[in-house]
Parts: sequence; structure tokens; C-alpha cells
Amino acid sequence: MRRGFKTEAKRLALELRTEIGLGAHAPFDPYAFALEYGIAVVRLSELDGAAREHFLKEQGSALSGALIPDGTGAVILENDAQPLTRRRTTMCHELAHVVLEHSFGVSLSDERKCGLGGQQEEEADWLSGEMLIPYDGAFRLARANATDERAAQVFDVSLAVARWRMNHSGARKVMQRARAKWA
Repeated sequence: MRRGFKTEAKRLALELRTEIGLGAHAPFDPYAFALEYGIAVVRLSELDGAAREHFLKEQGSALSGALIPDGTGAVILENDAQPLTRRRTTMCHELAHVVLEHSFGVSLSDERKCGLGGQQEEEADWLSGEMLIPYDGAFRLARANATDERAAQVFDVSLAVARWRMNHSGARKVMQRARAKWA
């Protein structure tokens, strides 16, 4: 990841949240954001064809989502058989690619990876994490000694995403150092 990107993503995520009327302490709505940016979202269940059933599974599907170029814009295809928290994470990841103006053909996301790879992937992961649980939100939770489960509940994300953001945002580490200093 390029130097300074995490700081840039922290600021950018707060700006993006502001654009849809959110502060740092509310769950991010990727569908409202996609609407604001004119990005169509197509649910896999809305499509016809035999291949649809192959991908439309809650668990073990080879497809969580796809970012598809559409003229000068993009369309997001989402696997709506997956849990909403998973879908919201996939949506934020694909939206991050759009916001960061990454070059792409068709970007497919499955459970653990996206088709773009490399630095673009790392940047989309980090920005989507900031969109879902911004540093300021993670810091407030860390200050309140909130569990990962509480963070997942507050920001309407999966436990895995909440754990990742609470551990990698640095908020808990900052609070830990502050408490050690005050003790």
C-alpha cells in the first residue's frame, strides 16, 4: 500500500459518509451511496439463466459480487443469497474501487479475494473498512471498551469485519497507550 494511503482513506471515508448524510458513528449504507453516485446494483436473483443457480448460494459461492464497466460508469452485481452484512462489505469494496478510480475490466469478488489484485485491492480493502467502521467510530468504541460483537452491532457489519477494523484501525492501541499513560 502506498505511503500515506491509510491517512488519505480515513479522511476520504468521512467525506463519503458526509455526502450521504452520515457521521462517523452510524452504519454506512452502501446502497444509498451507490444511488447517490448513479451506480446501478443488480441482484443475482433478478437475472435469468442456468448459470445463476451455480453462483446464487449463501455459503460456498464462487461469487460475492462483481464490478462491471458500463460505458463511463459501472454496475455492481451482488449475490443477494449471502447475508446482508456480507453483501454490505462486498458493496463497499466494489464502491471503493469506483471512488478510487481504479482501472478495471470486470472485477469479481468471492469470499476471500477480488479479481483486481495488488495495490488496488489493498486500497479498496482499506477504504471499504474505513467506510464501514471509520477510525473515529472505532476510537469511540475503543474508549468505551466495546467488544467486537458490540462494534459489529453498532455498525451493522459481520463479526469478522468488526474484529478486523477494531484491531487494525489502531484505535484500541491508541486507547491502550493513553490508559497506560494515565495509570
